[in-house]
Amino acid sequence: MPLRILIADDNASVRTAMREVLEVNGSWEIIEAENGQQAVEKAQKFKPRLVILDLVMPAKDGLTASREIAKLLPGTPVLMHTLYFSPQIQIEAAKTGVLRVVPKSEAATLVSAVRDAIENDAGDESLKEVAEDEADRRRAEDRIRDLCVQIATTKDDSALEVMLVELRHSLHRQIERFRARLAEYPVLSERRDRNRSGKRPSRREAENKPNPSAKVVPISDPSDERPDQASKPKSSTGG
Repeated sequence: MPLRILIADDNASVRTAMREVLEVNGSWEIIEAENGQQAVEKAQKFKPRLVILDLVMPAKDGLTASREIAKLLPGTPVLMHTLYFSPQIQIEAAKTGVLRVVPKSEAATLVSAVRDAIENDAGDESLKEVAEDEADRRRAEDRIRDLCVQIATTKDDSALEVMLVELRHSLHRQIERFRARLAEYPVLSERRDRNRSGKRPSRREAENKPNPSAKVVPISDPSDERPDQASKPKSSTGG
């Protein structure tokens, strides 16, 4: 059975061109969607091996569709094929689960990007576990946001108490997950061990520590008089 690739673009001519390019270069089954909402629905229905999304689409834009598809199909690679290519778009797309942004001005790289995404995804269980964990994190963050909105708008004291308890547990789980992820970074572990073995001075201690290279400026007492001023009699007026 050929691999399914879902392409979503509101321009029919672009979808046709993408289909022709992909079908010529690989034995893939192409499924089309006209907007982001259809992309989410067809991704859930057909379970494609790869999804290609346009950025600007009606109903749901590519970033929103990518975020929802990542929740429905954790581990499924998503590419973004757009005219609006910039480093900022790459950053925002990566936050929603997009593996790579392919500019439409570089259509020749689309096939290679598709092949790389499929080959890297094949049999890589570790990447799928990471993707599933990331999807769980996004779901937890969405639930926390929903709870905050409900807490701010509810007038039912009993419901408010239940939501506060759930929010506290959700925040605690997110903090523990964040601590576990930090512990996986070897640089942080090495820094922690180094700090334990040799205590570094605190910021206040560092600020108060004298600097031997600093120039010492003597401070004079304003009450002291210069010798020439001390011997000079004060002038008087009147009398």
